[in-house]
Amino acid sequence: MKEAPVLVWVSVLIVVGIGIWLATGGSLPFGNSQPAAVQPASDAQSGDAPADASKQAEAAKAVKKPVAKATKTAPPVEPAPQPVIIAPVAEVVIAPPIPPPAPKEFPSAKEISVGAERENISERFGEPSLATTTTLGGGRVMETLVYARKSGRDVTVIRMEDGKVLSAYSR
Repeated sequence: MKEAPVLVWVSVLIVVGIGIWLATGGSLPFGNSQPAAVQPASDAQSGDAPADASKQAEAAKAVKKPVAKATKTAPPVEPAPQPVIIAPVAEVVIAPPIPPPAPKEFPSAKEISVGAERENISERFGEPSLATTTTLGGGRVMETLVYARKSGRDVTVIRMEDGKVLSAYSR
């Protein structure tokens, strides 16, 4: 049982190795990092006469001679590169930071009237720290909104039924 993880890793390495081997066409270039030069076959090379080989050698020499003469002369002067002018794509404008919204006042049970709408509570006091919603029999929706501050030392609990305040208390 202790050897099971080692066997799993060895198996994974073998599978990965086979996958790489197959992905590279079944061959890995160990030690030879340069690709082989491949020349296309032409009509002159399709014959198997030795005269074709001598013609090719003569043509190669003829090509090499002008190249050799050209290299002995002064190297051609390349024109200076023209400066590249890049037009700006867009202008970066940094917007001033948006000030945080003013903190909403903390509700106390005295400030909350029975029958007040949930939207009015949220507008005035902001979103609660905790909200629970349950559905009772008959389709009534009961909500409990808990507003807390000072790490839970000040708490106001608002009980609502169908979006209207039933009761509120603070501690």
